Amino acid sequence: MKEFQLSDIKSGSLVSQVRDEKVIFWHNGEECSVDIRIKQLPFFETELLLKRMHDGESVASDWISKALVDDKNKVMFTKKQVEDSFVQTLASAIFDKVWDTDNIKKAMQTKRKKDS
Repeated sequence: MKEFQLSDIKSGSLVSQVRDEKVIFWHNGEECSVDIRIKQLPFFETELLLKRMHDGESVASDWISKALVDDKNKVMFTKKQVEDSFVQTLASAIFDKVWDTDNIKKAMQTKRKKDS
């Protein structure tokens, strides 16, 4: 298990970290992939997005546009560019990576095992 010091967290060491991911999606009946870079957003930003999502607002394109970065860690897309140039399967697959669905599932499974 990786350990952090509160002083590291206070200095922002967790925020804006970038991770490389490969996204697999289906397009025109064919499996496709794209390499992406995801920037970790700060709590304040994700909390606002989560609140909007829980209020029934669609936030996927906004969230994706804030999280995808280029090789210089600069935001690559505007919300409108995501809405206009992504297909649904790609947007869903990328949002799963941005939202980190796999880690949420793993954390829930680990908790269930501990509770058993």
